[in-house]
Amino acid sequence: MNDLFWDRMIFEGISEESKKAIENMPKEEKSYKANELVSSEGEAIESVCIILTGALKATEYTSEGKELNSSYYFAGDAFPFYLVYGGIKKNFSNTYALKKSRVVWLKVKDLIPIIDNDQVFLHNILRFVAEYCCYSKLIIRCTQYRRVLDRLSFWLLHVKNPDKLIEIPNSQEVLADILHVNRSSLNQELKFLDTEGIIELEKKKIRVIDKEYLQSLL
Repeated sequence: MNDLFWDRMIFEGISEESKKAIENMPKEEKSYKANELVSSEGEAIESVCIILTGALKATEYTSEGKELNSSYYFAGDAFPFYLVYGGIKKNFSNTYALKKSRVVWLKVKDLIPIIDNDQVFLHNILRFVAEYCCYSKLIIRCTQYRRVLDRLSFWLLHVKNPDKLIEIPNSQEVLADILHVNRSSLNQELKFLDTEGIIELEKKKIRVIDKEYLQSLL
């Protein structure tokens, strides 16, 4: 496996024995076209995937078929560890490739013993799952605000680190979907904050200039 596979948080500091065991275990590298189905609701969770390139979108629906919630997973993420460690046996969402993507699938039954025998590996996985759960809670908190500007402000201050350069995830369209807002409205508020000197837009990145102003909106 190359650096594109190993260069991610869950593998940081794991033992050479663990790496060799992963290299020797059965795995499948697969490419998906944009909008191609990756896994289906109700399908047994037998493997987890390491996302090498691209992005995946997992969508949950109401009983009436209305989109309820969507989660995004980008290059560097692993999916769905939070379901595996939550004791969930079957997918409760449909997952699609948001754009052309390449992933490596690893069998859960082969991978879990490797993780259990490496304390660093186990720590990394639990941290990864905890961070994902905290992120999901913050997104739910974010969408409780009514105005687009307020949701954007919360995302900049609390979901992301306002002291660092913030990268827009994939595109404004994806960010709008994450915040459950209209893309044109999000673009309008981003331009407003940029014009007022509250933030600086640098292509697909945001630099927060005035944290106090954003906080005053919440």
